[in-house]
Amino acid sequence: MASFLMLSFMVFLVMGVPIAFAMALATVVAIADQGSLPFSLFTQRALVGANSYSLLAIPFFILAGNLMNVGGITERIIKFANSAVGRFNGGLGLTTVLSCMVFSGVSGSAVADATALGKVLIPGMKKEGYGAGFAAAITAASAVNGPIIPPSIPLIIYGLSVGKGVSIAALFLGGVVPGLLLGTLLMLVVYLIARRRNYPVHEAVPMRELLSSAGQASWALAMPFLILLGVTGGIVTVTESAAFIVLYALFVGMVIHRELKWHHIGEILVQTGLDTAVVMIIIAFASGFGWLLAVSGLPQVVADWIGRFATNPLAVLMLINALLLVVGCFMEAIAAMIILIPVLLPVVEAAHIDLVHFGLVMVFNLMLGLLTPPVGILLYICGNFANVKIEAVIVEVLPMLAVGLGILLAITVFPELVLWLPNLVLGN
Repeated sequence: MASFLMLSFMVFLVMGVPIAFAMALATVVAIADQGSLPFSLFTQRALVGANSYSLLAIPFFILAGNLMNVGGITERIIKFANSAVGRFNGGLGLTTVLSCMVFSGVSGSAVADATALGKVLIPGMKKEGYGAGFAAAITAASAVNGPIIPPSIPLIIYGLSVGKGVSIAALFLGGVVPGLLLGTLLMLVVYLIARRRNYPVHEAVPMRELLSSAGQASWALAMPFLILLGVTGGIVTVTESAAFIVLYALFVGMVIHRELKWHHIGEILVQTGLDTAVVMIIIAFASGFGWLLAVSGLPQVVADWIGRFATNPLAVLMLINALLLVVGCFMEAIAAMIILIPVLLPVVEAAHIDLVHFGLVMVFNLMLGLLTPPVGILLYICGNFANVKIEAVIVEVLPMLAVGLGILLAITVFPELVLWLPNLVLGN
């Protein structure tokens, strides 16, 4: 059944069917081919996959990000970042990376980061003489941090899919060091390239102006810390923290900055509903697809296959990384997670790999798929904002993708990069 299911799925993808519906159709076809399974199984598994209280965190975090965009928080983040790093070579590029790092602390989504910041910063970089492909590449690579720095929608989905007591708070904390590493090294790459190409340098702002911009952005800068403090301190659940951040964004936008008006709310809610539907329909349809793969015995086959080549935990992770890098080129990250977690989990557990460590490796790996064609959605989003062909963005993003691969290798080989902070804070 597994081979027929995967073959059907690949056929639908080749036909150009969107990935969520390709999974749904493949599931229905596989059920029909099996004969002994009722078609109601498809609906049942879709409802089970989407019916989780913890998944409410997803629309709340998306709504918070949309409220930030309209409420003037995003502009203040950019102003602060530009004041802090605009004085260096490639200052506006460095501002993009730093802005994405801060924005990641609220949205939890790479696409949200790229959309919110790209529409402002990419035209700004082009106006200052940056190559269009380079401007798009910086934004795309920086947006990868959205699901790494907490909060993170993919990490929430991973924690719910694995279950077994895997703490989402630990997953959030585990993303802090890799996220900071990625942001820091991306800034170094941007600086070196900008210096070689002699991109413009802004004048250093006075300390008073820097402190002023930091004060204006302080409400946004506080958000990631409030989320982490609430979740890791046991004060609120992840879902409750997401709801709190929505109220926080409303308060800041309406009362503090006074740029968010009541007439904006309807449009924001509609956009949030559309954004949420895209994620949830993938989760629902992938649930049945992944369940059929699991009951087909494929996880045991994969475990046996990997076991023939490696039993050492590091070797197992390297093989899984190779698989995920290929999968990430062709499949949307959330769909890939829901399908592959049941398949890979027995392998990971048999090798005695920490599930928090594996979660960060898996999510980081699949996020790099957002930068690789042919799926590479961040390349298309940012290329559209830059009004440049996708080929130009791919060429420019290669050094940044190499940085991402280097960090992936580092967190795979050295689990302490992921586990140190969760162990320190949560005492595991």
